[in-house]
Amino acid sequence: MALRAVSFLTLTQKIGAVGYCFGAKYVVRFLKPGQVDVGYCAHPSFVEDDELKAIKGPLAISAAETDQIFPTEKRHRSEELLKEVGQPYQINLYSGVEHGFAVRGDPKKREVNFAKESAFLQAVAWFKEHIN
Repeated sequence: MALRAVSFLTLTQKIGAVGYCFGAKYVVRFLKPGQVDVGYCAHPSFVEDDELKAIKGPLAISAAETDQIFPTEKRHRSEELLKEVGQPYQINLYSGVEHGFAVRGDPKKREVNFAKESAFLQAVAWFKEHIN
């Protein structure tokens, strides 16, 4: 029996990253060629303007209506910066929820459970669109 060389094709061609709360900062920070290609964040925390300005790939954000760390003003400023950057972006605002809803929201509360599940589906759709 002859030996045959087998080559393996690398299936990963793009890398997506997800960050909840403090993890969002690192998704944004590493959203550059050769690091992270596509990013998704839920209720982001402590993302600086200059970090957002430096992104080089698509970014989606799930935001809470009530959020002391990512308040309305910061959300609007982020939207302005994302427009300037010119990369594809999406910001979904979920009513009736607070910071942390996508990971520690009370699933017994209908509106919280809906927002949590919708944020997850937002992430799935975002990656399906931008990684495939």
